[in-house]
Amino acid sequence: MKLELKPEIEAGLLAQAHARGLSLEAYLEEVLEHAAHRHGGAPAGPEDKINPSIRSGDRPIWEVITDIMNDVPDEVFDRLPKDGASQVDHYIYGLPKRD
Repeated sequence: MKLELKPEIEAGLLAQAHARGLSLEAYLEEVLEHAAHRHGGAPAGPEDKINPSIRSGDRPIWEVITDIMNDVPDEVFDRLPKDGASQVDHYIYGLPKRD
């Protein structure tokens, strides 16, 4: 299977993979196995295989997101557009930028 990813998404995934000491391919395999398991696919093995903080259902979502985002290096954030919030339709849907 071949996936075409936007460069910024690939960079973020690569950073997360390296933070876990994995190749991009090995990291994506774990992520996809975990997703398949959560959505009724084949079992992926222990749930903490991906990230133990994700499976903690009694924590507020903002704490889970903060834990996940801590693994993303600053240089990934530096590549994000500065007008991302005001121009979200441009970056998500490809619409022309608004004034």
